[in-house]
Amino acid sequence: MDEPEPSPTPVEPAPPHTRRRPGRRLRRGAAAAGLLVAAWMAISFAVAYRLTSRHHAPYPEPPPRVSWGTMEGLRLVSVDGLGIGAWFAEGRAEAPSVLFLHGNGGDRHHCLERAEILASELGCAAMFITLRAHGDSDGDFNDIGYSARRDVAAAVDFLRGRRPNRPVIVFGVSLGSAAAAFAAEELGGKVAGYVLESPYGDLKTAVWNRTKAALPTPLDRVAYLGLRLSALVLLPQLDVISPVRAIGGVPEDVPVLILAGGSDDLATAAEARAIFDRVRTHGTLEVFPKARHNDLASVEPDRYRRIILDFIAGVTAPR
Repeated sequence: MDEPEPSPTPVEPAPPHTRRRPGRRLRRGAAAAGLLVAAWMAISFAVAYRLTSRHHAPYPEPPPRVSWGTMEGLRLVSVDGLGIGAWFAEGRAEAPSVLFLHGNGGDRHHCLERAEILASELGCAAMFITLRAHGDSDGDFNDIGYSARRDVAAAVDFLRGRRPNRPVIVFGVSLGSAAAAFAAEELGGKVAGYVLESPYGDLKTAVWNRTKAALPTPLDRVAYLGLRLSALVLLPQLDVISPVRAIGGVPEDVPVLILAGGSDDLATAAEARAIFDRVRTHGTLEVFPKARHNDLASVEPDRYRRIILDFIAGVTAPR
């Protein structure tokens, strides 16, 4: 008799966990990627929130003693109801009034040396304000000068009431120069001239400059993208936060002096030139080749002093 053929050896099915492994890996990878994206956005939002928030709790800013005048402490109120800390030092009766605006993270102390040059040489009256969300002024949100245009307007109105018929010059540094530019259209002919020191071109460029300075490639691009996405929530008006656009609001008969550092990687000389191009018919651009951000006066003190004295004297000279 023929022997029966042996039965084929049964093939054991793969264990369930083996069959599902590719799908599980995919899900785990997707979950990990999702967590990374969520962490990236959370960190980006936290950084953006920090950059647009008050850095320090309000602190007192009593009037300092200065050799060139007597400082009076003031409290102004902006059109949107915020209290703005201020100082005022009277000048010679025939001299102009100069409003000083500090940079980001600073307060009105930071413009005292600039004021001393103009007060001691030309007898200018000097007014200092601390912009909203800084120092002793009200406010918790810092949109890098855009809303602070209202603080500038309140200070200019005070000067015009306190010293009627005397020219007002607005002297802004970095953030302060942006606030001055944003206020220009509303102020119109109330201001006789502007000094814009270390101005940034627009907020997108300012954020990119700082991200690039702080991080290596490609982390700078990743961080910048996160900050741009966060701005959709925190700064929906991002596109209008642009001094290079706002400077067009300065009337054509109002002179503008723009000062820039040639080695400034936060507010570049190229950005200053773009602003100058908008006011070329009534503007002057001075670049300090070796200066970085906000150190123009210390790098070339004699030239700095001469430029601002000549500009203020020229603005206020009889025509």
